[in-house]
Amino acid sequence: MTYAQTAFTGRTGARPITEMTRRIARDLEARFSDAVEISEWKDLYRVVDQAAISLGLGAGARETLKHLIGYTRLEDWKDGRTPVVWPSNQTLADAAGKTVGAIKARLRQLRDTALILARDSGHGRRTGRRDDSGAITSAFGVDLSPIRVRFPELRERAETYTAQSRLFREGKQEIGRVRRTVGQALAQAAHLRLTGAHWIMLQDAIDQVAGMAAAAKAVRDSAAYQAALDRLQDVDRLVAETIDRFMFSSENDGLGSKNSRSINIQTNPPITDNVQNDRGCSSDPTCRIPPLADLPASPSNSAFKAKPAELMEMFPTTAAYVAAKNPRWSEIHAAACRLRHDLGIRIGTYVDALEKLGPDATAVAVMITAERYTRDEIRLTAGAYFAGMVGKAKRDELDLAKSLWGFRTERMALQ
Repeated sequence: MTYAQTAFTGRTGARPITEMTRRIARDLEARFSDAVEISEWKDLYRVVDQAAISLGLGAGARETLKHLIGYTRLEDWKDGRTPVVWPSNQTLADAAGKTVGAIKARLRQLRDTALILARDSGHGRRTGRRDDSGAITSAFGVDLSPIRVRFPELRERAETYTAQSRLFREGKQEIGRVRRTVGQALAQAAHLRLTGAHWIMLQDAIDQVAGMAAAAKAVRDSAAYQAALDRLQDVDRLVAETIDRFMFSSENDGLGSKNSRSINIQTNPPITDNVQNDRGCSSDPTCRIPPLADLPASPSNSAFKAKPAELMEMFPTTAAYVAAKNPRWSEIHAAACRLRHDLGIRIGTYVDALEKLGPDATAVAVMITAERYTRDEIRLTAGAYFAGMVGKAKRDELDLAKSLWGFRTERMALQ
């Protein structure tokens, strides 16, 4: 069987036979015996569609290619048969809702990318015939054999495209996450009336990474895109260092802490069960810890008040990070920053806590996490536990005052 094309001359409208289509025709003769058999429509359509995208074909050309495949039978792709179809351009135009001219342009794109061949008859018309078993006995029209011959290559292209699309999708989410972290950090800095070039650098850093990623995605360069994503950890680190150094310095004692020497957090009634169990479960709904003592419940709808020095007595783990005997709130905040790093709490989660709880309550949440982690009362990781507390805070379910009452009454019971 010969796969050479017939060139038309004169007014019939010659179709040029490009060097690529000549090469594909020769390859078909030499490699047809090595062509794979395609046994599933789903696999064929998926591979062809994704590979066609990677070859630069637009949605229109891909649509017509699917229409052409739809005229074949699954048996045409097996047993050494040749998948040739013979719908007219008008039929294809009607199926796509386009003009015949548009279909000709699409077919030209498919030929140029060596996905189809024009297998012409002497009179230039597309015709075909099948026998009683459904096998094609004669056909002139659009030859889809290049797809079968190139199927291993097309499958590899499709897999590469799928992996690349997943990289771009997940990368977009990561860039969005870090951008939100930067935005929240800048919002907190503005709330605390903090200024300086170091805050502007955070926005510049994430914008630079996002720009690199966008440029790499535009040319579908996976390596360059991944290199841009790898720089996100540098942005995370820069946000953490900027917060640790400039948000809670000795010159800035935290908005709210300047005017109050003690923390003041309201309990959320009703109070049920004993304090030790409530302290454990206020932040971890899966946690079940036996009470260390029969402690009284915190007063319903009352405020918990404590100075930094008293907090250090309640949380000895945090006290190890504070040198002063009578610490200021700025020193409590700085200790919470160092604890955040040592406990493996992600900077994005920490910034979420600052936005929702404020600096004082965030420091308390870190202290509770550190104390429970030291006591080996956390099932997973300290970072996951703290993230759970922040999640409950976002749902307005976190009761820090209840936990603080538990720690205070526990300390009183041990005295």
